[in-house]
Amino acid sequence: MLTGCAINTPQPDASVAMPATWNTQTRNEDWPSADWWRAYQAPALDALLEQARLGNLDLATSAAQLLQADAQLQQAGASLLPQVSGSFSASRSQSENQTSSQTSSNRSSFGAALNASYEVDFWGRNRATVESARATLQASRFDRETLGLGIDASVASTWFQWLEVQERLALARRSLDNAERVLQLIDARQRFGAADQLEVSQQRTLVLQLRASLPALEQSELQLRNALALLLGTAPGERMPATETLGTLVVPEIGAGLPAELLARRPDIRASEARLAAANADLNAARAALYPSIQLTGQLGVQSLALSGLVNDPTSTWNLVAGLTQPIFQGGRLRAQVDLSEARQQELLVDYRRTVLQALQDADTALGAVYQARVRFALLEQATAEAQRAFELAETRYRAGAITQQSLLDTQRTWYQSQDTLLQQRSAWLQSTVDLFRALGGGWQEPALSYAEPPRPGE
Repeated sequence: MLTGCAINTPQPDASVAMPATWNTQTRNEDWPSADWWRAYQAPALDALLEQARLGNLDLATSAAQLLQADAQLQQAGASLLPQVSGSFSASRSQSENQTSSQTSSNRSSFGAALNASYEVDFWGRNRATVESARATLQASRFDRETLGLGIDASVASTWFQWLEVQERLALARRSLDNAERVLQLIDARQRFGAADQLEVSQQRTLVLQLRASLPALEQSELQLRNALALLLGTAPGERMPATETLGTLVVPEIGAGLPAELLARRPDIRASEARLAAANADLNAARAALYPSIQLTGQLGVQSLALSGLVNDPTSTWNLVAGLTQPIFQGGRLRAQVDLSEARQQELLVDYRRTVLQALQDADTALGAVYQARVRFALLEQATAEAQRAFELAETRYRAGAITQQSLLDTQRTWYQSQDTLLQQRSAWLQSTVDLFRALGGGWQEPALSYAEPPRPGE
């Protein structure tokens, strides 16, 4: 009966028109698995992600916030139960006869009482408060899942960038060694009159440019290593695993399923949905506060002139009171609370639609980025192979005196730049897959939740 009298505001329509397909088709239609990072087949990455879940400070903060939301739900659930308290009292008094100082009497009394009070949730205000707390708790859980997904993706992306810079640094050092070898060749030719000082200066310029590129790469490597340490919750200087190279990592084929399925695959969407449900419950509670409240109170007590009499032969008392309170004038405070709750609900409705549209955009853009990264890497791989062949031919012909030193210099630069660009593109391709995993929810999936289920007091 009380449930039938409760105020139930209909949930606003939060539907968003979903596209039928993605703009970029994938070869695999299956959604990512929950352990999506294993698709790269990198044991070092597995170890890093495990360490991040244990040591990341943002996750620790999120866990504390989740405990707070759980405590708030328990606090709200207590309003649906009777409040019971007990009391015990003891007193001793003395009286004297004013006409005779020799006449006096002492009196002791003892009492115990059990008090109970209960607010009849006739309009569902307390029930709505519990529903709001439960939805807020669910939103906190989804926020934690969103944060965990973001940290996993950040660890993977930062590790890929760190591997990239390490390999670019090694490439720069190999290219420097190669340029110094060519410089020795030109020096020898210059001593025998087969080359002039201009050719020596040009090659020495290339050598100095390659040396100058090393400090910037070394600084980038330090920054990325420290950034990775922060994600893991460790101090700078800890050794990081680098057993893999970009070339040994497997670039996974990622399926995206249907766009409509994204609603159940992204924890940030579910968090926004839960907050909208909490706002709707808050609106019900605000409207219920405009109506009368019914309070039941009762007391059962015993009294005796002796402490032992409280058990053996007490004097019992009891009372039961029912009270009804109707707000009459509070300066518009209650009505303003209703308006505030309605505006909050509209704000979260817009936020939910924005979150859905942003998720669709992220996923569709990431799908296109993975495809374009794969195409560009294939072309750069061919260009690098041609650049290497051109340099080898140019060096052979230069030794035979068939081409000028400028031609050799140009092929050296082209080959180094091609290798460097190919490394960066390999890293960009891997990072684009991480972005796609993140956009698709990283394989996360949670069964649909119902916020209309009966509340469990004290849960």
